[in-house]
Amino acid sequence: MAEIVAHATAGSVAQAGAVSPRKVFWATWLGWMLDGFDSSIYGYILVAALSDLLPASGIEASRANIGIYGGLLFSIFMLGWAGSMLWGVAADRYGRVRIMCWTVLIYSIFTALCGLSTGIVMFGLFRFLAGFGIGGEWAAGTPLLHESVPEHTRVRLAGWLHTATPTGLFLAALVTLVGGSYFGWRGMFFLGILPALLTIYLRTSIPEPARQRSVEAVRPKFSDLFAGDQAKTTWAAALMMACIIFGLWSSNFWAPTVIITKLTAAGATPAHAQQMGAVAGLITNVGTLIGCLLMPWITGALRSRRRTALLFFLGSLVSVVVSYEVAISRLDNLTLFMALLPVLGFFTNGVFGLFTIWLPEMFPSALRGAGSGFAFSLGRVLGAAGPTLIGALAAATGSYPLAISLLSLIYIVGLPFIAMAPETANRPLAR
Repeated sequence: MAEIVAHATAGSVAQAGAVSPRKVFWATWLGWMLDGFDSSIYGYILVAALSDLLPASGIEASRANIGIYGGLLFSIFMLGWAGSMLWGVAADRYGRVRIMCWTVLIYSIFTALCGLSTGIVMFGLFRFLAGFGIGGEWAAGTPLLHESVPEHTRVRLAGWLHTATPTGLFLAALVTLVGGSYFGWRGMFFLGILPALLTIYLRTSIPEPARQRSVEAVRPKFSDLFAGDQAKTTWAAALMMACIIFGLWSSNFWAPTVIITKLTAAGATPAHAQQMGAVAGLITNVGTLIGCLLMPWITGALRSRRRTALLFFLGSLVSVVVSYEVAISRLDNLTLFMALLPVLGFFTNGVFGLFTIWLPEMFPSALRGAGSGFAFSLGRVLGAAGPTLIGALAAATGSYPLAISLLSLIYIVGLPFIAMAPETANRPLAR
């Protein structure tokens, strides 16, 4: 990947004086990597954090309550994440780089403040605001990359951009595994302030893309997303995103919790259970990373964005059911479950590598931030129901695997929206 990124610097960008593609790629990649780290910390320390915060709020820290409130807090975070709708419009109007800086600063500060929480309400508020900041990273960063690099490397770099997220998830799992017991859940959140340093580099080193500057005078209305032929594209993009976000946050992000809960019930110490949960995260993210690295070649081999989406939607459904319902629920085989986690990560999280390529291609430059932001925002609003439903179903049935398997049917719901979306393979980025 580094060789291709370096090669891209030799190509001319839209106008003279534009920043090198390599610098833009690594700046946006680093921002994504750090927000992946911030957003995934919660999954590894959920049990420890709620074991302290629930009693402090007068609520028993029972297994059922941890499931219910854990899912509710996931959903609150995702509702804050849905704020990318506003960030996308702002990125079109005020600039990709400026808005990206604000998003990084906000998610860094409020992730760190989570470590100062004294009760469940305060914690939920900080999670919401951290999610609000993280949500804008996609709406500003993805158009920034697409509009700043040569066309002949755009698809590869856009596909590889999502490798940043599993890298951040991998880093969070590694830090939890190595230092989680040392830092404690509060210290883990304090580490979230580190991405704020990225804003200094962004403001001093990355200019606005030439393509975005060329349309600043257009000032389209947000309602243009829902006018004419663009409306079909906007809704197809948003509903596809809703399905994959719902599926992701209802499946592999629960793997550490499933493992921790199962090992604790079997008599393992909390420290050992948390370590194994972190190992599960590392294994899952290996599959995700492979999926993202291969995505440019998968889309090229299939010669269709739609066919690629179909492959990953069906693969996600099968991998979730086999991992949770078969390996855990029916066979009670934790070893098999962990062996299947790379496959789960490849499909349910690797699919986002397709959308870092496809989604910005669906919108013209003047609406690219707003369109991408709306699609992700609506997806997060609808997808936010997933974690809450998982927690509630798990509490009602006594089984996380059954709840997760039932909700994986969301991938079937998403198939008609793939057919509605425009095919953009082998077409230049719209202006």
